Amino acid sequence: MHPSSIPKSANQDTFESGARAMTEAVNAGGISAYFADSADPLHAAFKAKAVIHSGPGGMPLMGEAAQKRLSELWEEPRSGKGLAYFHVPFCETRCLYCLFYQNPFKEDASREYARRLIREIELWSDRAAQNSGLIHAVYFGGGTPTALLPEDLKAVIKAVHEHLPLANDCEITLEGRIHHFEDAKMEAALAGGVNRFSLGVQTFNSQVRQSVQRMDGRDALISRLEKLCSYDNAAVVIDLIYGFPGQTMEVWEDDLATAMTLPLDGVDCYQLNVFEKSPLAKYIANGKLPAAADTAQKADMFAKSVEVLTAHQWYRLSNNHWRQTNRERNIYNELGKSACDCLAFGCGAGGRLKGYGFMMNRSLADWSAGVDAGLKPVMVMTAPGPNWALLRTVSSDMESGAINLPCISERFGVDVDALTREVTSQWEEAGLVTRTGDWLVQTVAGQFWHVTLAQLLVDLIGKALRKEAMAA
Repeated sequence: MHPSSIPKSANQDTFESGARAMTEAVNAGGISAYFADSADPLHAAFKAKAVIHSGPGGMPLMGEAAQKRLSELWEEPRSGKGLAYFHVPFCETRCLYCLFYQNPFKEDASREYARRLIREIELWSDRAAQNSGLIHAVYFGGGTPTALLPEDLKAVIKAVHEHLPLANDCEITLEGRIHHFEDAKMEAALAGGVNRFSLGVQTFNSQVRQSVQRMDGRDALISRLEKLCSYDNAAVVIDLIYGFPGQTMEVWEDDLATAMTLPLDGVDCYQLNVFEKSPLAKYIANGKLPAAADTAQKADMFAKSVEVLTAHQWYRLSNNHWRQTNRERNIYNELGKSACDCLAFGCGAGGRLKGYGFMMNRSLADWSAGVDAGLKPVMVMTAPGPNWALLRTVSSDMESGAINLPCISERFGVDVDALTREVTSQWEEAGLVTRTGDWLVQTVAGQFWHVTLAQLLVDLIGKALRKEAMAA
């Protein structure tokens, strides 16, 4: 975008300001606080997006209490579906919109981090939570896992195979970016057993990309994606984000059209969140960039993605995830929002066992010292409430675009259908859902607002069950 087109300053609603407004509205009102505005359900069903990820909260455990509880949980066998997450806390540059940036990447850090990550994988490998029950999906996230040197990447993946009971058809995802993702890294990942790549393209528009500190231009992106796809040895999935400053509807349509021309297995479409503490918010406030898209504009861009991908006969896996081929399964993303267990390794990694959420130390120095001392360096845990599995199930099922509340009621012995009927009926009248038998199926408007709908259901059910428990 030309500098003359950028205003001196711009009013920008942040995610946090909207979430606070939603929280205040729900806390101040009765049942009607959960109702949607029926006048314009796609653009203005609610004041704002309620949360980034829906789900129940928990009571925090810190320090020695967290360390003790995690050690106990790692001794307990797992059952059901299992996941494992590995965090690589380095980035070569900081994208303006991202809050996940932790440490700048330097080549000499790759070997030391890989060595310690392997050590952490080995630490409790003889305990029941790690060596019993299959792992059905592995995810290398960040940060930028593709920043690791080829030999280090291969060594870490080898350790995962050696010290975790991977299912025969385990999905192994390597997240990353195109920048410096050379042939040698692609080949090391494939040789190690990676069978899914998730790459953050975000937008193909060179001008928009570079304005938010994405390094490579359109031609380089397309060339490297075509190279990765040419191996024909793993699913290749890209993330696209809508709502960037300067990303008009025309730019977004071109992003989608470009993706349709590539031999990709999947495309994920996410809306931009402008966080108060992000560099992007500061750039907008200081007039270095125009305002990002507002809620109504993002709603239109979401609807356009549904229209385009549907017209091209892509199969919808969830509200945000689409596939073109059967190679894309999206297992980790689907199960990660459910009640299943997730082992976690690496500086800043997050996981879950028996409903307890936990995060490894985000300080690279402290995490490294903990691993060197033979500890699993947990920073914080959250203890689950009494109905955590029910609430996580409601939350994760809403991600799919449809939910069967009577079925969930029967499964958990709690009539959540009756508890939520007044609200879901209003959502139906407002045009967010349609009722098909026992199923609540989200309209395009409901799909756009699905995270907020899910969190409102979780909040409504949680409050009702706590009230019943107190009255008993």
